[in-house]
Amino acid sequence: MNIDFIKIINEEINKFDFLGNDEFLKEQEITDLLLNEDLQKQFICDSLLNRNDKIKITKIIDSHVTGNWDEPNPEDANRLSMIYMLGVEYTYDSNKEPLKFKLNFDSDKIDISVAGWYDAGSFGNYVPPEGDSWYDRFDWSDINVSLHTIDDDDEIKFAAFINAPPKIQILFIRDYTQNFIENETMEIRTKEMKDNVRNTPYC
Repeated sequence: MNIDFIKIINEEINKFDFLGNDEFLKEQEITDLLLNEDLQKQFICDSLLNRNDKIKITKIIDSHVTGNWDEPNPEDANRLSMIYMLGVEYTYDSNKEPLKFKLNFDSDKIDISVAGWYDAGSFGNYVPPEGDSWYDRFDWSDINVSLHTIDDDDEIKFAAFINAPPKIQILFIRDYTQNFIENETMEIRTKEMKDNVRNTPYC
């Protein structure tokens, strides 16, 4: 009888999660996965190859753009600042739960220049004014990229991004931020917009 009682107590002790140890181990496992450079490179490639079945943006955590891109005289436009932080779920292995993390893009000053044209129209002939403007220089490398844990917001060293060729870095940044930047400001028409992962060996 005493042996059975002790056995039951031992089973219950084994089930008990002392000081949240199970949760700690789970968070540590997620951190270790996020630090894995091979997994990070796989994430970069899946992003550039538009593997939407593997990557899901769950939330826009923070987003704003400031700067002087809309100066009346385009020659005066020279800077853009932004923050664009995303909640991401990444299915790196179909047999495991998606990996959840934050992906952040930010810059205090992106070097830009703006080109455009303007026609004042003719009030007397009922011709309305019209015009267009766009970025003809946009320094993507001024945008910082960082990974963070979803709960504690601890920054994870994004080694695969740091070690990637500059063109891959720009393609990755562009892939996540171009639509946001253009929707908030204006179209980007620079020569590097013709670059894509198919003509830049990496993946």
